[in-house]
Amino acid sequence: MTKFVRALHLIGAMMFFGSILGHITAGLVPGAQDDPRTVLVVREAIDAATTYLTLPGLILLLAAGIVMIVNGKLPVFKIRWLMLHAVFGLLIAVNGAFLLYPIGQDMLGVAAQVVSGAASLDALHALGGREAAFGAVNVVLCLAAILLAVFKPGPKRAGA
Repeated sequence: MTKFVRALHLIGAMMFFGSILGHITAGLVPGAQDDPRTVLVVREAIDAATTYLTLPGLILLLAAGIVMIVNGKLPVFKIRWLMLHAVFGLLIAVNGAFLLYPIGQDMLGVAAQVVSGAASLDALHALGGREAAFGAVNVVLCLAAILLAVFKPGPKRAGA
């Protein structure tokens, strides 16, 4: 059971982090910053990836992590790297759910308004700056959480 849950945790991590890298890559498409129709298509692609990869991946990642902690009876508050790993996971979820997701929804709406002429690209770029800042925070937190899980810094136990 533990290996299965660990596999689900890794699948969730791949879905979540992989889709974020896809979001970044989508922003590099020629015209993604200055052609209204391309901007809208890119924002629609990012919205679809968020709906079908990012959010389900995050839910799977967090749920499997909680199951591993509870079932493994791990003393989260005594294992510093694990506590920090869990805190990073919580910060990633809060940043994603309460900051990045709403900004992404706003960007999709503004992109549609830009195409119809009801809004300017400047409004979209202002939101894009916020998305880039909060997104960079999540990328750094993701990398830090991964490094903590791989290297498990701290005192070594005998036989570990």
